[in-house]
Amino acid sequence: MGIAPFVPRTEAFEVLILPLFINDYDVCSVWMEDQNDNFITYIPQGLNNHDDYYKFYCGRHMPQYGDSGVTRQNEVITLQTLDSTTTYIINYRTQQDTNYWYYIEKDYTYDTCLVFMGSDHNSYEVKELSYEGCKSLRDGPSQSDDQNVDKDASNSIAVKSVTVKSVQL
Repeated sequence: MGIAPFVPRTEAFEVLILPLFINDYDVCSVWMEDQNDNFITYIPQGLNNHDDYYKFYCGRHMPQYGDSGVTRQNEVITLQTLDSTTTYIINYRTQQDTNYWYYIEKDYTYDTCLVFMGSDHNSYEVKELSYEGCKSLRDGPSQSDDQNVDKDASNSIAVKSVTVKSVQL
């Protein structure tokens, strides 16, 4: 069972994630921290296990394995920070129960979108996509977009490389 998406009373940064692993068994996790390594990923109140909220299948959604707490509207995962003023760093794992994780070597002060592409946790890339492009994938076309867009036109989303570093515990 998924958790209803959070609608903050104050502005917060969004991190959208498009999980495109070929396999259906690797579990990824993504979380945000401030520059002092404080956890600043929004976790809704009332959850039994907060750690499961920001975990998700790195590939296609497999309902028979259950849901994480993260919602997958149109297969795009949405996470949020606690506010829209704190500079944040994105951390992730592509395999759970390991003594290491990775972070993107970049300070974020804006909404962003990441795509996890590859076959599995041994062979993958993380790329940054246009936030607006990912948001339109998540939200679907608006009514006005449907009326003004050539039905045969294809959408394209800019892809940027990100620098990733490993952290050992």
